[in-house]
Amino acid sequence: MGLFGSKEEKTSKPEPAAAPLAPPPEKKSMRNDKDPIESVLAKEMVIKGEVAFKGKARFDGVIEGNISGEYLILSETAKVVGNIEVATLICHGRVEGNITADIVTVHATSAIHGILKSESLTVESGASLDGEVHASSRKQASPERSKVLLTPPPDTAKK
Repeated sequence: MGLFGSKEEKTSKPEPAAAPLAPPPEKKSMRNDKDPIESVLAKEMVIKGEVAFKGKARFDGVIEGNISGEYLILSETAKVVGNIEVATLICHGRVEGNITADIVTVHATSAIHGILKSESLTVESGASLDGEVHASSRKQASPERSKVLLTPPPDTAKK
């Protein structure tokens, strides 16, 4: 009897038919705050080009190019020069480009220059928004989006 079998051991037992594998369950596209961060871009890193990711990512460095993904956290040291298209954006850093996201939270340390489109928008006092903001809910019957043009307030203080 050999290690890998021999001619004597051949038998013609029919193999049971393998059951087809069920497709894997679909992953949720919306992440929440409690999900672990799966990808990190260190603050010393600079990426030039397109960035696409799945899951939850935190960027501390510089991205010169467009970003697409699911849940993105931009730290205070992060800078993006390009467009962002994600399901959720938590912004503490700077963005020079357009943002399209279902949920956007803009913190006081943020500076955004561009068009921001979101279904759910939260802006912390002290944040800098320079451009257009389109915030609407999916539940609205009208396809029109509310449009707000943000400009710095006029200097009304008299010296």
